Amino acid sequence: MFFRVNHAISNPGEFWARAQASLPNLPEGIKIHGVFPNETMDIATCIWEAESEQQIKEYLEGKTGDVSQNDYMAINTANAMGLPGK
Repeated sequence: MFFRVNHAISNPGEFWARAQASLPNLPEGIKIHGVFPNETMDIATCIWEAESEQQIKEYLEGKTGDVSQNDYMAINTANAMGLPGK
């Protein structure tokens, strides 16, 4: 399944340092397909792939929940455009 996650980042330096450290070592079943930060790096939208929303929530909240408010949305893949493999 694909998910859009919006991050409202309270500590950009810490958030992005954690992202750089974590992304090369994602757990089995989780992939990142796009990272789209704003100019000031305090808001970002990311496209993730995971087995379930719970799986991606548990991973991201454990990594960034104290420096980012994360909003999750499952993507309707039948009607989406531009997803990997479509």
